Order: sequence, then structure tokens, then C-alpha cells
Amino acid sequence: MPSDFEAIDRLLEAGDMDQARDILSSIDASDESYAVLQIKLALLDGSLPPAAAMQRLIALMRRQPDWPGAKVLYQIASQRAYAVHESSVSHSHIPPPVKRDS
Repeated sequence: MPSDFEAIDRLLEAGDMDQARDILSSIDASDESYAVLQIKLALLDGSLPPAAAMQRLIALMRRQPDWPGAKVLYQIASQRAYAVHESSVSHSHIPPPVKRDS
């Protein structure tokens, strides 16, 4: 986890989307260590619907089940989807099993 991950998360939790967006936009797009924060920003600012956020988080967790912050954000996205009566993968379907390469 990057050293500034928690600081950016605190900005998001405080509702300072502009400053969090500025910091995240300065990070190399190929650096996936900030993926959860980018999804969280998009979820909180409304540019990413909860179901789409959940799908992105599922993709991350399939690659690395303990991806920092992913499970907590998945729960938040799920609650938001349920609150607005949006179909949610967590309420209707279990994720398919992950096939492991031998």
C-alpha cells in the first residue's frame, strides 16, 4: 500500500473530492496500487454507479483476494446499490469460482 493511501482516503472520507482527485490524477495510470481509491472517488462523486464499482472491485479481488481496502469499499458500494434499489451482484448472485492455474 502506498504511503499516502490513508491520507487520500481521509480526504475522500472528509468529502474533499477535488484535492483527492488532484492527487490521484498526478499518479501514473499504470500504478494499480491506487485502484481502490480511484474507484472510491468515482463512486463518491457519482461518476461510477455502485454496480460498476462492485464489478471493478470483484476483478481486483479475483487477482488478489486481500487487495487493500477492496472488501470494505465493496460493502459500501453494495449498500449504496441496495439503497437506490439498483440491482446488485452481491444481493442476487454469488461470484463465480476463481479457477487457479496449477
